[in-house]
Amino acid sequence: MSSLDDGWLLDRLREAADEADPVPDFVIAAGQAAFALRRLDAELAELVRDSADERAGLIAVRGDGEVRLISFETGPVAVELQVTQRGTMRDLVAQISGADIARATVETPGLRHDVALADGVVTADGVPAGLLRLHVHTADGHDLVTSWVRT
Repeated sequence: MSSLDDGWLLDRLREAADEADPVPDFVIAAGQAAFALRRLDAELAELVRDSADERAGLIAVRGDGEVRLISFETGPVAVELQVTQRGTMRDLVAQISGADIARATVETPGLRHDVALADGVVTADGVPAGLLRLHVHTADGHDLVTSWVRT
């Protein structure tokens, strides 16, 4: 059997495995999120408040347009994130205080969304529901990321 035949056989085996036992979506999302660890030099802004925790009994029955407030802090920097539910999409507005912000990115396990920034306010519309975090680049060259949250 030649190496060309081996490649064909491996391709067929891969297809059969994908059909019989596909990788679950949550495993793919977790694997993609793990790649975010390559930025270990970024300072982590930890979750300090989530309005969903305060309404724990109501989360399962939220309707479209429901607003969730999430707060993160690290040192003097605070991030106040407002998440508005719109079906399977989320609209985000974040107020960042305590540092001059040069640019910001919303990260999901599969995508990075550059966001509009004006006077420390970050806005992003149409972000897919699920895991997300903010990655902020300060004017003095520091990086800050929020912890991951499920929206």
